[in-house]
Amino acid sequence: MKCKGVAALLVCVAVVLWLLPAGEAMGSPLDMAATSAGQTYRVASLSETFVDTSRATPPNGTYPGSSERILPTLVLYPHQLEKHRRFPLIVFSHGFTASGPLYASVLSPWVAHGYVVAAPTFPLSSGGAPGGPTISDYPNQPGDVSFVITQMLRLDDTEGSPLHNLIDPQSIGVAGHSLGAITTLGVADNSCCKDHRIDAAVSIAGIELPFPGGTFFSGHTAPLLLIHGTSDQTVPYAASQMLFADSRSPTFFLTLEGAPHTAFFDPWGPVITRTVVAFFDRYLKHSSTVHLILESGTMSGVSSIQFREAGSVVQPISVRPDRSHPRYHSRPERAGSSS
Repeated sequence: MKCKGVAALLVCVAVVLWLLPAGEAMGSPLDMAATSAGQTYRVASLSETFVDTSRATPPNGTYPGSSERILPTLVLYPHQLEKHRRFPLIVFSHGFTASGPLYASVLSPWVAHGYVVAAPTFPLSSGGAPGGPTISDYPNQPGDVSFVITQMLRLDDTEGSPLHNLIDPQSIGVAGHSLGAITTLGVADNSCCKDHRIDAAVSIAGIELPFPGGTFFSGHTAPLLLIHGTSDQTVPYAASQMLFADSRSPTFFLTLEGAPHTAFFDPWGPVITRTVVAFFDRYLKHSSTVHLILESGTMSGVSSIQFREAGSVVQPISVRPDRSHPRYHSRPERAGSSS
């Protein structure tokens, strides 16, 4: 679905609002997120509240608005007994009526594999938004993601912070689900608000919605992983097909056979985790390969994956997974949580 012009924008927003009822909002499927093989770090957590005084929160229903934007943020990070490594940073954007902490069980396996993840709760699209959750603030959310990146790097530079010297500032990724995927596409791939610090992006059940003054996939864009279920009744599967056709950077398209809008549970959850980790390993850690990403996303009857290089013709790729690979059999070390 493409939306161009003011009238089309209003139609798109109305459609997405209608398709994203509070009852669909996240809940139990996220609590069933599968853990991934190869976890090596305990997962520690802290809560931060970032306040952007340079940007306003618009009025919303009974809420009069504010001259600033407040972003409570769950931070999950690898616990090291002796700090000697720096880890890539990923900022994750939640879906409509959800929150950052609601995705903790989805994000923890990423962290255990060696990533710092910041999951902000957006001012007006979360379930607890003043005046009630609204989708209308989504054009402001890419700016929130950029602000969170800046604040996370500030904490990395702050002596005494648990994050001091923990983040690799040259390795930054973004990811999001549903409305959070729309946000991710905005900050990574739209000229309106593209953040050039971003090295890789993951869109889970996303769609191209317009951002004022911007266009998608103009100029250089970061490598992109698209993930979508064929039975998504909220955001159509065709939306990611369109993104795959339009993208110019190296792009992967993970198709989840028969999966609904929220698919972070068996049999799709482990595939999502493996593929996301392999993708970020390739483009943030430079320790994976395209072939391993394709292997991770290929499971008979469950998922398939396509890949295209920048500017090339779309080519479906069929890969027979190597089930002897430790990724499929090694049992994860225990990953706990600490505050």
